[in-house]
Amino acid sequence: MLFVILESNLLAVEPGLVVWSAITFLLLLLVLRKFAWKPILSALENRETHIRESIERAEEAQRKADENLKSYQKIMEDARKESREILEKGRMTAETMREEILDKAKEESARMVEKAKKEISLEREKSLDEIRGLAVDLSLAAASKLVERSLKDSDHEKIVEQYIKEMKVS
Repeated sequence: MLFVILESNLLAVEPGLVVWSAITFLLLLLVLRKFAWKPILSALENRETHIRESIERAEEAQRKADENLKSYQKIMEDARKESREILEKGRMTAETMREEILDKAKEESARMVEKAKKEISLEREKSLDEIRGLAVDLSLAAASKLVERSLKDSDHEKIVEQYIKEMKVS
């Protein structure tokens, strides 16, 4: 088979064929350069620019997303801190109000007890005065029955005054 190829003159170098092949190649190269290479390179450059811009936009979007995430996390932490402070203030206010209410209630109950004691004391004094008056009246009635007008009015007055003085002392 090798012998057939050598005899067919396919591998023989002919100077005219080489020149025409070179010229055809150069012409084809010039035509391709003018009509094909520029549009192909232009399309590749456009594609490269588009890809580069897309990557830059994606990186910018990622950077903004990271910034937004950090901002959101800071806002959330601040909100948590503020809510803890508000709860603590609320607890402290509630405790203070509870203490104030308890103090007021104790003061009010002490005033009520003191007022009740004074009223009881006044009522006791009134009752004792009434009892004394009744005792005097009863004593006079009993004495007058006993004495049956043997004493004068001035003697009655002296006896009553002396009896009242004795009642007040005791």
